[in-house]
Amino acid sequence: MKPFILPSALAAMLFLAGFAAAQSAVEPVNFSKLLPFLPDKVEGFVPGKPQGSTTSAMGFKLTEVSRSYHKGKGDSEETVSVKITDGAGNQFFAAAQAAIAQFSNESTEGYEKGFTLDGYPAIEKYTTESKDGSLRVFVAGRYLVEIEVNSLESKALQEWWKKIDAKKLSDLKA
Repeated sequence: MKPFILPSALAAMLFLAGFAAAQSAVEPVNFSKLLPFLPDKVEGFVPGKPQGSTTSAMGFKLTEVSRSYHKGKGDSEETVSVKITDGAGNQFFAAAQAAIAQFSNESTEGYEKGFTLDGYPAIEKYTTESKDGSLRVFVAGRYLVEIEVNSLESKALQEWWKKIDAKKLSDLKA
């Protein structure tokens, strides 16, 4: 597949640079408040142990939670990971995420597209042959929800998105 228009590494740099540029950043929520947003029981999948951290370094704070899920074994194993990052309302990062939702690229290998999902800017990437993909949804100008699937059909990305209570997440404050 062609290189992603805004590679993950660049998105991460923008995210961190945005923290440094923020004039009045909001405090991120503690990871313990984000853990309940990770799906607990998903039919057919075995959940891993949820992970979470709230980190403060070089003048910025960041909270992340994640959980992995698997079904099957060996070559037929299907996996999903869900991660939620609280970017603490950083305006620079919010602007970058909002602009990303305005592109698309489709090839014989798969696709990548930006769009609005349930009112939030989103990016979806999928590689057809390997059945691997990712969905990133930016919620309430501060939360980045990332879903990655391996060995699953592309529709699984948005099915897993529906397991996140985006409205409740949007209302969550520190």
